[in-house]
Amino acid sequence: MQRALPIIFLLICGPLLADELMSLKPAHSIEAYQVLSNALNQLDQATIERELTTLNANKLSEAPATKRFGFNPDAAPEFFTTTEGKRIADIVLSYQTPSGGWSKRTDMSFAPRRPGQAFGVEQNYIPTFDNGATTTQVWLLAKAHQATGNPSYANAIERAVQLMTLAQYPNGGWPQNFPLTGGYHDYITYNDDVTVKLLQVLNSARQQQPPFDFIDDKLAARAEQSFQRGLSSVLATQIKVGDTATLWGAQHHHKTLEPINARKFEPIALATAESADLVEFLMTLDNPNADIKQAIVAAHNWFAANKIYGYQWGKQTSRHNALTPAPGAGPLWGRFCEIGTNRPVFGDRDGSVHYEVSEISTERRDGYAWYTSSPKRVLKKFPAWKAKYLD
Repeated sequence: MQRALPIIFLLICGPLLADELMSLKPAHSIEAYQVLSNALNQLDQATIERELTTLNANKLSEAPATKRFGFNPDAAPEFFTTTEGKRIADIVLSYQTPSGGWSKRTDMSFAPRRPGQAFGVEQNYIPTFDNGATTTQVWLLAKAHQATGNPSYANAIERAVQLMTLAQYPNGGWPQNFPLTGGYHDYITYNDDVTVKLLQVLNSARQQQPPFDFIDDKLAARAEQSFQRGLSSVLATQIKVGDTATLWGAQHHHKTLEPINARKFEPIALATAESADLVEFLMTLDNPNADIKQAIVAAHNWFAANKIYGYQWGKQTSRHNALTPAPGAGPLWGRFCEIGTNRPVFGDRDGSVHYEVSEISTERRDGYAWYTSSPKRVLKKFPAWKAKYLD
């Protein structure tokens, strides 16, 4: 088993000893990976316990909640030279966990985190890559560092990139949360573009591209290794029907790599929206190898063969979402498609799977995006990519 730093050492270190955290190595076995996860989880929890002890408190105060993060993730670098921009960046910095990540659904524009305050609104999601958490904060702080040169921002980014490399399973995939929290959160996750967003950060970090040009060669080399392992996992999880490669599932089992369902209403199926975003990212890579080219072509061919025309999705004639005839509309794709038949499938909270979206509960029909147009971007960009790399 790969040797990790002793857990007691991690508990003593605390969040400020980034050099020790940066010395941790990615796990090469699932057993070592679990040890690493447990150690980082205990690091987070020990920090919280120390703060509560200092305050003579027995309960964390709540963090402010919001749908996303409360700040504009698309703000230009120049924004962070302003008083307001620096205020936002410093608040984001304050919510970084000792292990290096961030939570989701937490308002990071309100005020800096105080000692004894929760790092996020959902305790079991500390930290997470879900809903853009951690990757969004990294991009924001990278722009803030680009604008200000503040070394605290650089340090936070390096810790977060380190966490991304440590969170990677030995097979190259990423869970939704790390340290691990159990259940479907431990599966290799493509849902909500978890894997794509991690690959995007690592791709820039490995090449030391602005705004990650401050990253040193050692961390860039680690990002390179992590990035390549991530691509290998992507290729290994592309679902085949017979000898024909198709798309990816929303989640894949972290040991068997087989597609698997997460929440009860998310069936085992081809996930078209996430697959489209993944393929679109793969198409941005320079000089892709033969395996990546084949993966892109196979996914493109699937998208091209399974377009739905003449329908629109949404609240068209009632208060509830429905798929309704609309001459000339499309193309659309089912969000989930049955492996083998490619038919759109729809899940409900009782775990049942249906072929007609009208058969599921109104709550699930209105609360989930059961159709998507995302693959249109792949079809639009494919001819230029094909001309560059295949013709």
